[in-house]
Amino acid sequence: MPDQTKLIVSLKTTDRDFDSADKDLIYLKDVDPVKIIPASNGQSPWDTAHDVVEENGYSFAEPDIDSSEAFYKYGQEMETKGDGSKDDYYTFIDYWPSPDAPGIWHMDDEHSQLKRAKETVAASATKKVVRIAHLDTGFSRKHISFPAKAMIREDLQRNFVEGEEARSHNAEDQFSDGKLQMPGHGTGTLSILAGGKVSMLNGGFDDYIGLYDSIEIVPIRIAKSVVLFKTGTFVKAMDYIVNELYNDESTRVHVVTMSMGGVASKAWADIVNLAYEKGIFIVTAAGNNYKKLPTRTMIYPARFNRVVAACGVTYDKSPYAKPGGDGSFHIMEGNYGPQSLMNTAIAAFTPNVPWATYKYDDVVGIRGDGTSSATPQIASAAALYYSKYYDDLMALPEGWMRVEAIRKAMFDSAEKTINTANGNFENDYKRYYGNGILHAADMLDIPVAPAASLTKQDRDKVFLPFFKVVLGIKGMEEDMAMAEDDMLETELAQLVLTDETLQAILQNEEKTLEDLTKEEKIRFANAVIQHPKASERLKERMQMMINQQSIS
Repeated sequence: MPDQTKLIVSLKTTDRDFDSADKDLIYLKDVDPVKIIPASNGQSPWDTAHDVVEENGYSFAEPDIDSSEAFYKYGQEMETKGDGSKDDYYTFIDYWPSPDAPGIWHMDDEHSQLKRAKETVAASATKKVVRIAHLDTGFSRKHISFPAKAMIREDLQRNFVEGEEARSHNAEDQFSDGKLQMPGHGTGTLSILAGGKVSMLNGGFDDYIGLYDSIEIVPIRIAKSVVLFKTGTFVKAMDYIVNELYNDESTRVHVVTMSMGGVASKAWADIVNLAYEKGIFIVTAAGNNYKKLPTRTMIYPARFNRVVAACGVTYDKSPYAKPGGDGSFHIMEGNYGPQSLMNTAIAAFTPNVPWATYKYDDVVGIRGDGTSSATPQIASAAALYYSKYYDDLMALPEGWMRVEAIRKAMFDSAEKTINTANGNFENDYKRYYGNGILHAADMLDIPVAPAASLTKQDRDKVFLPFFKVVLGIKGMEEDMAMAEDDMLETELAQLVLTDETLQAILQNEEKTLEDLTKEEKIRFANAVIQHPKASERLKERMQMMINQQSIS
């Protein structure tokens, strides 16, 4: 029996086989609907996708892959580094800046200002309930950080993990152990987002870790771990949010937080575009690296301009990165750049922030790290602003304006500074933090901007406009040529983001493909041809580029 792979295919609405009643179809605005289908795989997944498009006349197809796998081959997060004692979780990570004494610091007025922002909204007479979808590995009901029952919309929880269909209405983490599995990731991020009241005697803390008033959390399990995160599960989760929950005000999601990510996907771009049009604020992690490998640039969907990217800033306001080659394969750092994508990024605090460990139900440690920890802080600030200014935001004439109004208040109020750590980093906050450092309380002081002052972001896409520009290839029927080029360019975008050789040639993508010299283009093409995951179709096109450069 042939090996099976799954594809995310875009169905032309004029096809005879199109069935508008198909419950498995995911409907998108102004683009073809998509569906996840099985396919026989006797070759690379992308070559299979090309064959399926040609055989069925689809407008696009991409493999449903483990999207985040490549980003974890150099190291592992704290939760997998041995069993450790409870006391270990109450000490800071010593190779990153931290206060002199153990404690919870990220919410104070010198940092995110989330404590004052939460108290301000709790005291507001005009606040409204705001719903946050928490996309992660699930939650632990037994943990002391688990939010108050009234805050968790258990009736809306969903599980989109492949193989767990029998538990589709149960988002609890199954804590699958194993190397790099990272169970409990969702429990950790949920504790930062909406963790309950916790007493930490050794840290002098007795308060709520996260949001606690006028907030509802919709838990959505999209992966067994941050390593095993399939492209299609994010599409299914967002489809649930934008096409099912949105239609009823009592279930509508206003903010999406996801401390995960992966490689380029057209389906991700299409579903993000739909969410943005409806006014759903999305924040996702910029990603992490080890010794700048496989890349230190941001991952998807944080790279999309209609998504807010969560970058990291440390306790002393220096970047969550080690200078030059000072890192190691055991030190996780935060991603940032390329600069062309930092206009919709902002930084929040990590590492050494609270983190509920799955290993002990009664422990909220102070070793939370990664941009995973920064993401829920930014989502919290967006939700607080939404709650305070709900009526003004809903009065805006178009949905996307709500996203832009929140982003304007968030970005305008952000702290425009950087600690260069005695010259170890450039004196340029935009390079590492995008719009600056989150200041949640100052954000609440900025009223909703008038509609006429808001600018709509361009539609998100993942295609690299490479082949037509560099090769100028024409031929084939126009639709078929466009589908093939878009698919090849999406595959190429995936390879670029996950391969250190290609990143080096492109100088961390600060150099565009079109800017490469003849010699660099040949080096680039050869690196793709030698890549073990590159499709035969892509290799053929790269060889054409080499031939063209050799005779030009």
